Amino acid sequence: MKRYMSIAGVVLLASCASIETPITRNNSQITFPHYSIVVPPDRWQLLRPNEKAEVAVVTTKLDLGLGEPATYRMQFARNEVLHEVPRSWSARQVADSFRNMERQIMIEQGVRKGQYKLSDVVMGEESVGDKKFYTMTYTTSDGHVNQSASLYLYFPREEKNAYFMVIHYSETIPRGAAIVVPFRRDFLETLKSLRINE
Repeated sequence: MKRYMSIAGVVLLASCASIETPITRNNSQITFPHYSIVVPPDRWQLLRPNEKAEVAVVTTKLDLGLGEPATYRMQFARNEVLHEVPRSWSARQVADSFRNMERQIMIEQGVRKGQYKLSDVVMGEESVGDKKFYTMTYTTSDGHVNQSASLYLYFPREEKNAYFMVIHYSETIPRGAAIVVPFRRDFLETLKSLRINE
């Protein structure tokens, strides 16, 4: 199934962004033509690499005194279903196809090339607020950092979706860090705030 953007594509766009805007009470609502979110203020930086792509990436870093900071990242993107066949599928079928493809991309582009180890891959479903998400959690590690990540897919309908939301949360911690400050509560609060504009 072809899609608008993979997780790797979102990360690439974010890495190309040069402007970081602190999120405050005055700009905590991020609005695109097709969706909006509200990010907890005073802890996060907004990267918005491409308005047309409707990608929101927010990040925060903590200096743990190990030379490399802990990095926390939330990514939201609207993903179009480009082919007619998957548009007729159920939300679960599209979610399974997308998650399996993302896992395969990580194996082929990361594990097989020796960039990182992949473990603890679990696919499931989770309700946050009044929305159901298809999820995939996993862990990656290399010689320098460990990353715990969660993929959340939201579909506006149970079947025949022309698009869906791809949401990714990650905590990247230097190896040897004794103190880990999770921002998952902020992520879940942001996820709960998601509003879709048809």
